[in-house]
Amino acid sequence: MAAPIPSPIDSSYVPKVSLTHLSADASVEDIIAVLDRDGGVIVDEFVNPAQLDRIRRDVAHYHEADALNNSAINICPPETILTPGLVGKSDTVAALCESSQLSGLRKKILTDEFVVLREGYNDERSIDPLLSISLAFNVGPNAPRQRLHRDDNIHDTKHEKSFKLSKVSQFACLIAGCETTRENGATMVIPGSHKWDDERQPQIDEITFAGEQNPVPF
Repeated sequence: MAAPIPSPIDSSYVPKVSLTHLSADASVEDIIAVLDRDGGVIVDEFVNPAQLDRIRRDVAHYHEADALNNSAINICPPETILTPGLVGKSDTVAALCESSQLSGLRKKILTDEFVVLREGYNDERSIDPLLSISLAFNVGPNAPRQRLHRDDNIHDTKHEKSFKLSKVSQFACLIAGCETTRENGATMVIPGSHKWDDERQPQIDEITFAGEQNPVPF
């Protein structure tokens, strides 16, 4: 059963904070520092115009034929078309997933390294990250906004008051295919909310819109 459609954000609302912008040559360490503090970061020019054009062509080829039935992700309104499996449909997307920045972030954040004791012998083990989803979102006209949520809800993750970036179950990279604004469906974010426990509920007056420039958080 689909959740009720949330009310739109009042057009007069002005966010008090924004996500931090870093340059395309930012180090993995600098990106992680902002992620640890804010829960999100915008890397400007991460994708160049030629790459973006190739991705658009790749997605357009599959757009109608393979558009995902929205019942698979019920928080997305029917006006939003989802095209799945991009790493298998776009060589450019696959290459970006292996970029030095994303590879470094996966290793630092998601690789789980530990030691198994075997009768006096330390067996060093590691569990490598797994790409679990690669989608294109096409937000159509008059699409309502999504309800505020945490993406790791898909794993039924429980959140405590103590937070460690090295213990998160996932992280996501969203590539904007156009200039994003609140009017055309920019992702809504509450900087710092990744450190909340499950009792802390989000408030609309805490959000900002990815891509909009507002005061620097905190």
